[in-house]
Amino acid sequence: MRFFLALAVVAPWCVALFAQQPDAPAPQVFEAPQTSCRHGDGQHQPLYAEGAMLQPSQSDVPFQDPGGFRLMGRSERACGSNCGSACSLLRDDAGGVEPWIGKKAEMAAIAEPAPEGAPQTQTTAASGLTAVPPKSEAPPEKYNLHYQYTLTGMGYPSFSARYTNPAYLVFGTGSSLPTQGQARETQSTDLYFGYRLGFNTEFHIDTLFWQGFGLNNTYGIDDFPDGEAFKVGVRYPHFSIARFFLRKTINLGGGKNEEPVEDDELTLRGQQDTDHITITIGRYSVKDIFDNNQYANDPRTQFMNWSLMANAIYDYPADALGFTTGVAIEWNTSNWTLRYGWNQMSKYRNQMTAEDLYLTVPPEANSGDGKIFQDWSMVTELEHRHRLRSHPGAVRLLVFDDRTNMGSYKAAVALANAPATLAVWGTPAKFLASANGITGGIDDTHALRNTWGVGLNVDQELTKNIGVFSRIGWNCGQNESFEFTDSNWTASFGTSIQGERWRLPADVLGAAFITSGASKANQAYLAAGGIGILTGDGALSYSPEKVVETYYDHQFSSHIHATLDYQFVDDPAFNRARGPVNAIFGFRFHYEW
Repeated sequence: MRFFLALAVVAPWCVALFAQQPDAPAPQVFEAPQTSCRHGDGQHQPLYAEGAMLQPSQSDVPFQDPGGFRLMGRSERACGSNCGSACSLLRDDAGGVEPWIGKKAEMAAIAEPAPEGAPQTQTTAASGLTAVPPKSEAPPEKYNLHYQYTLTGMGYPSFSARYTNPAYLVFGTGSSLPTQGQARETQSTDLYFGYRLGFNTEFHIDTLFWQGFGLNNTYGIDDFPDGEAFKVGVRYPHFSIARFFLRKTINLGGGKNEEPVEDDELTLRGQQDTDHITITIGRYSVKDIFDNNQYANDPRTQFMNWSLMANAIYDYPADALGFTTGVAIEWNTSNWTLRYGWNQMSKYRNQMTAEDLYLTVPPEANSGDGKIFQDWSMVTELEHRHRLRSHPGAVRLLVFDDRTNMGSYKAAVALANAPATLAVWGTPAKFLASANGITGGIDDTHALRNTWGVGLNVDQELTKNIGVFSRIGWNCGQNESFEFTDSNWTASFGTSIQGERWRLPADVLGAAFITSGASKANQAYLAAGGIGILTGDGALSYSPEKVVETYYDHQFSSHIHATLDYQFVDDPAFNRARGPVNAIFGFRFHYEW
């Protein structure tokens, strides 16, 4: 809460400072006459049409005309991919011939026509090019508005288990996945609004409505199958201001190497230098910035499993809906990005933060924050982007450290077996099952402790329509999980295939495998009857949990998707005495604009 109040005081000054910065000068762009390319066979083909947009080139641009200008954009109308000769001569409409400086005329260098009616303001003597205002596919947005709605349904038939834990005193359904089968649904809807406050400064807000429950109220499987199942299940719709933050981009390239910024739910369309620093401050999801993956990232459009939307061992700070307050700084170059985040931990395990007392309707009673400089999470991520035979890919290394009042697995087991505890509760399992996130069980061992870990995240395009990905991770595993899953190590890999081969290029077929496990200390805690965020069967015959997920997403239009999903879970909640769960069937409907 202290962080939230400090943010409210500092934010207006940040806005005022950011908004005072002047716009950077736009690069000069020129209009070209009709020109053609002479090949070795003597034939002339148009190289760029009359009115094509040209921009002053840099020394490292391979396609450059005698006046020092380079082609912008892309067109397959002229000098196409079959142009194998070095286009060394230019011929204008009057028949004059000029030398062409550069490499082969590749597709990426061919220009597009200028907008009809573009004003002419200047001519260069070197090449006869007429200066016009800069070409832009769309002007920078002053504001945007987006909306999404997602409905999921998920269920499974009965399966076998040697035992089930009915003794969880907080939630009457028990923390073990019920063997008799179950079906549940969830719904979420977001309204996003973004506004440009000044040069490269944006404000965004996201209002969220949610309703529904995950399977068994989101208990019983560690790699939980439904990413839309929040840890706070509700029968009737609840409302929350999920995000509100400022984003400032500081360009470092002087406007020499700009790249487009596309419009989306949390971004305004515009331009930015390839080399830039981005500062985000406010309330957001840590996953908005860290541990992203091209093929396994968004449970509303891609894989649905929690451990495929994020690294399962990264106990990233979040309230029960997935959001927190903090600050993130990103330093971006052409191939590298370095990110750092300092974020707020919730006061109680798997509960709401203090802002939710004011931002959630109805408010959650157990909302609270730790002390601002005592209870925190820090994360650093280094990302490298590359191309393998022209196919893009990325590798990300993430290190995190969470510090808050959390329980210790070893201390909880020792306390559960103490004579004084047994005199009151009778068995260690009953005492450990009394934990409610605030008192009882492992919560009676709370002290200021650290949990740290490391994760690796890779995605790589193999062909135009096929990509692969993987995440692996490990954390120290001595203290209770506080925010995300109970995993202490994990590995996942999978593939994503677009449907161009079967003439549905917007459709996606995905398949992935996950395995996750618990540390020795966590195993002893669960075997004694301990309860985690997602796991706890009252006993344990340990084995790593294994999950297979496959999905097919069909795009009916640019706004509407529908998905069929299948998951197989072996040794759910790290327990080979239960399962396997042979079939978890899922359905997802997603609408966005």
